[in-house]
Amino acid sequence: MERSPHSQSFHNKMIKQLANSLISKKFRDVRADHPDFSEKPAPITLDAFASCYIPDVTATGIQMVIFEVETDETIADAHTGEEWKLFASYAHIHGAEFWVVVPKASMEDAELRLANLGLHGKVMGF
Repeated sequence: MERSPHSQSFHNKMIKQLANSLISKKFRDVRADHPDFSEKPAPITLDAFASCYIPDVTATGIQMVIFEVETDETIADAHTGEEWKLFASYAHIHGAEFWVVVPKASMEDAELRLANLGLHGKVMGF
């Protein structure tokens, strides 16, 4: 999905703030799909999925964590659902966690979307 310029700017800001927050909390191997970060997350794929997607942020704390950042306008998007399905499945198979990061006002919408898709993930408001 193409984001509006304002939404894309907000998306990038959330990615940078999330990655910097993880670094400050001593997460290891923080990678962000953002121009200010040289280390980008590795593409994620599974045999059961035809697609390969790059998460917005990955990091390792006690375990690997996959973060996907959404804006209000992308939570209900079909492409978003496909990414979430892949990332949640990958996390489940590999003993990782999957987190959806959204504006605080959209947390309930994201939780409902995860539930409607039958996915296990956590929602963080930012």
